[in-house]
Amino acid sequence: MLNEIITRQNSEEALKLLKASVVAYSKAKFWEIRITYFLICLAFAYPIYYVFSHNADIKLFLFGCSFLLTVIIQLFYNAFKGNTFKGALLKEKFDVLVLGLPKKSTTKEIDYSEISKLALEYKGGKISNWYSSHLSPNMPHNISIAVLQHSNSNWDISLRKSYRDWLKGFLICYSIGMFIFFVLKKVDGGTQFSIGFSILSFYSHFFTLIRGQSAVIEKREAISKKLDNIIRHTKKISMEELRDIQDEIFITRQEPAKIPDFFFKWNKKKMNAQSEDYIKSINKIYIS
Repeated sequence: MLNEIITRQNSEEALKLLKASVVAYSKAKFWEIRITYFLICLAFAYPIYYVFSHNADIKLFLFGCSFLLTVIIQLFYNAFKGNTFKGALLKEKFDVLVLGLPKKSTTKEIDYSEISKLALEYKGGKISNWYSSHLSPNMPHNISIAVLQHSNSNWDISLRKSYRDWLKGFLICYSIGMFIFFVLKKVDGGTQFSIGFSILSFYSHFFTLIRGQSAVIEKREAISKKLDNIIRHTKKISMEELRDIQDEIFITRQEPAKIPDFFFKWNKKKMNAQSEDYIKSINKIYIS
């Protein structure tokens, strides 16, 4: 049964679903990531211009632009987040195909033409063995599925924690740097207020990112702990329970919290190594 999973995950249909999901997720994060970069640039540009410029009219114009930007981001934030649901749905179809899970009758269908179109847009490297092929053949079939589901839910928890810590660290360093800048330049109270209001959208956006990552981490940790207990101690799970867990995984995949590609690439090898190490520890339990 394990060989069937390994074979199915590298089938033409499965790889097409994976490529399509990668493209869908990339499109979903396009605007959110770029808005983050844009707000970071403004967070540095506004204070510098407010302090060193002596043109009151331009300062007033920038203040108005800041207010308009804050309103626009709040009004259209859901649109900027993109269609994360499509990427999650494609990954769900992949899991149903590869793991042999029952298909939910309520799950929305995606037209084959749309899947094909997204897959053809994939420009990344070769995809193969999405799930580890190193599971022990002595492992019961349903437990094997549970282990792979654990890989799904647990793989990026430490990645998201690292990114969340990076966001918090950046925000703290920026705030301290801004305070030092105000003190050294002896910025008056009125200018400080104008700067503070102008970069409000920057702080609001970062707080939203941090809370979003925390929510995903909490949900994924709950799923991972439940699966780990079944895999290590209960050692028995029905297909109905696996389907219920898959529903929870599907929900977490729809969370809008994104991680930039550069941060993902920095940590990919470490995440893969941790996942393989977990599988090795489980293989020892089912060695005979």
